[in-house]
Amino acid sequence: MASERLFRHIPPFPDNVPTAPMHTISLAGLRSGNGAAAKQTMTACQELGFFLLDLQGDRLGETMMEDIDQLFDLGKDLMSLPDEVKEQYLSNPPQSFLGFKRRGQAKIETDAPGRFEWFNLGQDGLLGNTALQPVPPLVDSQLPLFTSFLKHGQDIVAVISLILASQLGLPPDAFASLQLPTRSSGTVIRLMRAFASPEDDDLRASVTHHTDFGTITLLANVLGGLQVLAPGKSPEDENAWLWVRPRPGCLIVNLCDAMVQWTGGLLRSNTYRIYHAPGDQRYVDRYSLALLVRPDHEASMKRLIGEGEDGEDGDLSAWEWEVKKTMALVRGDAVVQSKGGKTLEGV
Repeated sequence: MASERLFRHIPPFPDNVPTAPMHTISLAGLRSGNGAAAKQTMTACQELGFFLLDLQGDRLGETMMEDIDQLFDLGKDLMSLPDEVKEQYLSNPPQSFLGFKRRGQAKIETDAPGRFEWFNLGQDGLLGNTALQPVPPLVDSQLPLFTSFLKHGQDIVAVISLILASQLGLPPDAFASLQLPTRSSGTVIRLMRAFASPEDDDLRASVTHHTDFGTITLLANVLGGLQVLAPGKSPEDENAWLWVRPRPGCLIVNLCDAMVQWTGGLLRSNTYRIYHAPGDQRYVDRYSLALLVRPDHEASMKRLIGEGEDGEDGDLSAWEWEVKKTMALVRGDAVVQSKGGKTLEGV
């Protein structure tokens, strides 16, 4: 998460809204081999699939916070570019998800237009796996900063992947070897703005409920608005949506669908949405920064552990699996629901 500096001049997160029970886990503890922190990570990834990762007091974490603070400032400038500039760098789904996604281009559950915009910067171009996508001069001038954030984020993802593999009794590189940054993938850095909600008609979802396709998402934001669905509840039940309270110095970690597939449902990918910010925070634009990590395109989606059959997805490469899931969303026949969260005997 951003440092305390970015929390100083925003309206407070209200105390009268239902919040998700999130484990807070120390990155320093994980990197030093703390057994209790490792077990807590496993518990969090089975119970909810979300947890807070405290970056403070760790050299990697402190450097990551510096990157985040700088990219938050850059993100505001990027989203303030004139529309005619943004139009030159639009994404073109499903062929390409890189570049700007315009406000209203996506719909929410009620078919109302989404109240957000984002810019995706691909890992492959940053690291030289492929040619760099066309980017605005503002982004081009800060490529070293984006690359620093990416590499530090990938280092954190590698720590979490190793911990989970070890807790499951798998080889330490079981997950890391399927998402190497040097191999082509759909991994992106995303800068996003969800618009302020001053009017009553704005008090709705900005981004529809979904789960992430990838392996692990690292999210930094300052204002509230992220909501997770309580396990076992229906997304149509408005009382089942729990707010996530951002905390200075802490990243929000979201386990994603690929980890559920590889573990036969032992780990959890939970449904979430972006709602209007709570309390007086609704009157302020909400900026966020994320690293959305996906498996490398040629990685196998075969189950690594867990009971039961792989099903047809186990015969697919990660790229084929992602295309299948994307096209189901485009056709409107995807079933959006939380996945996994089984108990592993002996853990």
